[in-house]
Amino acid sequence: MKKKIWISIATVFVLLAVLFTPIPKGSYDDGGTREYLALTYKIVAWHRIMSSNEFYKNTSIYFGADRNKSIDELWDLEYKEQPLQDTDIIQSTDTLHEFIAVIVEYNGSIAVVEPLEGEEERNSCSRISFSVGELDDIEPCVGDTVRVYYTGGIMETYPAQINVDSWEYYPLEPYFDVSNGYEFVDEKPVIYLYPEEETEVSVKLKLDGEITCTYPKYDNVWSVTASPDGTLTDAEGQSYNYLYWEGITNVEYDLSKGFCIKGEDTADFLEDALEKLGLNRREANEFIVYWLPLMEHNPYNVISFQTDIYTDAAKLTVTPEPNTLIRVFMAWQGSDEYISLPEQELTAPSRKGFTVVEWGGAELK
Repeated sequence: MKKKIWISIATVFVLLAVLFTPIPKGSYDDGGTREYLALTYKIVAWHRIMSSNEFYKNTSIYFGADRNKSIDELWDLEYKEQPLQDTDIIQSTDTLHEFIAVIVEYNGSIAVVEPLEGEEERNSCSRISFSVGELDDIEPCVGDTVRVYYTGGIMETYPAQINVDSWEYYPLEPYFDVSNGYEFVDEKPVIYLYPEEETEVSVKLKLDGEITCTYPKYDNVWSVTASPDGTLTDAEGQSYNYLYWEGITNVEYDLSKGFCIKGEDTADFLEDALEKLGLNRREANEFIVYWLPLMEHNPYNVISFQTDIYTDAAKLTVTPEPNTLIRVFMAWQGSDEYISLPEQELTAPSRKGFTVVEWGGAELK
């Protein structure tokens, strides 16, 4: 008998829990309003932006027919029932905020920016959009760095949205001055060849500088038989995984854009970056094994992947011509402190047909 009573009591508690325990349903893009739903009522934690310098904040409980109303219908009800001039309801957010960002999209009326690493706004969203219709025309271009001044909150959309009071062009000086005759050692560029079938391939390298080491030996050309798995065989029957070279150049690598990464996070960063740049797991592994010991113990590493600057200085001619060419070259330097700089967008072509892959790097001494 007692056991049946306890079972009945437990059943009642379970039913009460089901009926009255609110479950988070989601949030809205109006400034952060959140909704919690139970079987018998609904809770809305209002956090709705009203204008550029104020927002509405309140927690309301809705029963009966109101429980099934949409958030917009409940807002109409809330707006009628609550005196929005009440200072207990309206909270001022007229403090002027500012942050530095890079323009990633611009169409003349709307700008989308990416806050730089270290800016608090980046914690809310990696991309923020705003109207520029009433702002001064600073003749912005995608890639420019700007300082943005705004009041009010950040709407939790994607991209996030803010109400901007003003903005200004904010040129970032390159952290490294590479115009003072620095000498770069292009360390361990290696070249992989992946034909669709066994193929005789010749590779020529024209370097703006001095080639100091090669393997196999480079005598104005590398001539090898390449297999689809990447194995290379020379005329003497010796096999290789790749073609290797080193050289000295006076190239002025551009380190004004890129990434500043903690030394301890360098391996994780490189794994992600190299995948985006088109390296497969084997190639990325060999890249990381070579560079990581030089980088992981630094407080920070400033890293910039070079494109035309590198490929113009180290021209490759491959015969037969590849269908896909991927060349990844990392210029970097250790730093004792965090450096804020615009990030690069990392992309790569899809591997199709005869594919040639090269990776290398240079440390700014």
